[in-house]
Amino acid sequence: MVTHRMVEAFRAVMQSGSVTRAAGMLNISQPSVSRLLADLEAGLGLRLFDRRGTRLTATADGVDLYDEVERSFLGLARVLDTAGQIRARRAGVLTIATIPALGNTLLPAVLRGFQTLAGAPVVRLHIVPSQQALGMLAQRRCDIVFASIAPAPEIGRQVAAFPMRGCVILPAGHRLEGETHALTPEMLADEPMVALAAHSLMRVETEQAFAQRGVPFRVAIETMQAFSAAQLVQAGFGCAIVDPMTARSHAATGGASRAFEPAIDFSFGAYAWRMGDQGGWMERFVEAVAAAVASLPDG
Repeated sequence: MVTHRMVEAFRAVMQSGSVTRAAGMLNISQPSVSRLLADLEAGLGLRLFDRRGTRLTATADGVDLYDEVERSFLGLARVLDTAGQIRARRAGVLTIATIPALGNTLLPAVLRGFQTLAGAPVVRLHIVPSQQALGMLAQRRCDIVFASIAPAPEIGRQVAAFPMRGCVILPAGHRLEGETHALTPEMLADEPMVALAAHSLMRVETEQAFAQRGVPFRVAIETMQAFSAAQLVQAGFGCAIVDPMTARSHAATGGASRAFEPAIDFSFGAYAWRMGDQGGWMERFVEAVAAAVASLPDG
């Protein structure tokens, strides 16, 4: 008969590479690990390890079995994560995963106001890229996701949309700071640009906007996040095209922000796998974010 403890011992040896370290991981003796492995091999009718003295080397069958064992343990981990999420909801915890553009700008003020509401749950905040946030939603590890890409229908549904267009941010005292109209690629032709990550949708649309006007997009430095781009602009590396949330934050620290034409899409949405629980707190949190987004200037 194969037991769960035998499988645990097998997994520990595969992960650690030795019976000694596996015994330490499981807090049992080395002979106990060896006995569990031998019982597992007998129960399965497979030779999982080649033994040379005290050294164990996984056989092809052992490697194949480990792949299946690991999938099983990952499935168990997801079950435990889901159970933890259910307990968190019962304990009055609202788990949010958000893109950095929102999490680093508007969200601190939103959270400050939200936490003043009587009976408001504790918020557990994860600031992560869209793909990671949607992965958390798929695994039911969060209640609400704010992401710039939409999930598959079976992962979650959209509960709010936040359309927005890109803005140009400039360092303080820049020659274009006095412009009252939207800036264009032609007006930025001689400017070094702080660019968002290559191959991101915003970067592709920005380069296309410049190319369609016959203007070279001069990349001075590249960064993964708009928040970092704003810091680099403030340090004098060039100009950047970012979302309006980052643009307002940049202007609040002494930089300048202007509208940009043609439009670059920086929209994002709120997604959930279910709504209506938490005593309405999920809906109220999304409404608070919507109010903050509505307060943004046009450019």
